[in-house]
Amino acid sequence: MPVSLVAIDDRVAIAGQLQPKDMKDVAAAGYVAVVNNRPDGEALFGQPRTADLKKAAEEAGLFFLDLPFSGPRVTADQVRAFADLLARQPGRIVAYCKSGMRSSLLWGATAIAQGRPLDDVLAAAQRAGQNLEPVGEIMVALGQAAQK
Repeated sequence: MPVSLVAIDDRVAIAGQLQPKDMKDVAAAGYVAVVNNRPDGEALFGQPRTADLKKAAEEAGLFFLDLPFSGPRVTADQVRAFADLLARQPGRIVAYCKSGMRSSLLWGATAIAQGRPLDDVLAAAQRAGQNLEPVGEIMVALGQAAQK
């Protein structure tokens, strides 16, 4: 079964947990980088190790960035790292976690840091099937902190 990647804007897609075998499909779909937002050991079973995902991504020709966090506890440094990746890595990027929610939050905070209005971020996330309204204030605060 092909991996499900949901575009949240013209450069970034979100996904639930990816597997090492998915990395070739991600590359074949035209993506150039993968961002992990899920800490190792979060699930008792079914969650591959980050090292295995990184190896498979790199073997498929993808850049791999590890930015794991739990719940809404993303940091301003992680927002800056995601923004830096977008700035230096031309092409499309996929960010994944368990369901895509954390990756959406990171994307949203980054978009706000780059000047995108909260309403636009919320609407784009909604089109991608993610309700970021409950974390809107968190995203705004992170976006502002990441600009400093």
